[in-house]
Amino acid sequence: MRSSKIIRRNSLSAAVLTVIMLASCGGGESAGEEAASVIEKNGAIESSDTCDPNHNDLAYDAYEFEAETFDQVCVEVTTEEFSPLLKLVEVSTGAVIAEWDPEYGTGDALTYTIAGSGSYEARVYAMEDGTGDYTLTITVTP
Repeated sequence: MRSSKIIRRNSLSAAVLTVIMLASCGGGESAGEEAASVIEKNGAIESSDTCDPNHNDLAYDAYEFEAETFDQVCVEVTTEEFSPLLKLVEVSTGAVIAEWDPEYGTGDALTYTIAGSGSYEARVYAMEDGTGDYTLTITVTP
């Protein structure tokens, strides 16, 4: 079962939401495999947030995490208050290595296989100068 692109906030308990997200991001584990690392953050895009001059000065929040070579990263956002845009950034270079927009996305989340170990940043943007609350889930699967 795949999670929907935007899930109504407070419509599912956090435990059920996490199970759905892990299933959609391939977070299940078999015997002998390492468990996925799951980071869940609640946040809000506000007009006073950092703005990206390379993306129409859209406000965004950023969350840094570590990943190893060949880790599968899945980044999902749930919100009712704005149309989200997700970006995955390599911290050492500042390069955007992946991007997801629900209007043009090919799935329900941003997924990416890491090419080199290091620090990465998941960014949540509100399209069209939107603001509001969201929940971000980052799943890193070895």
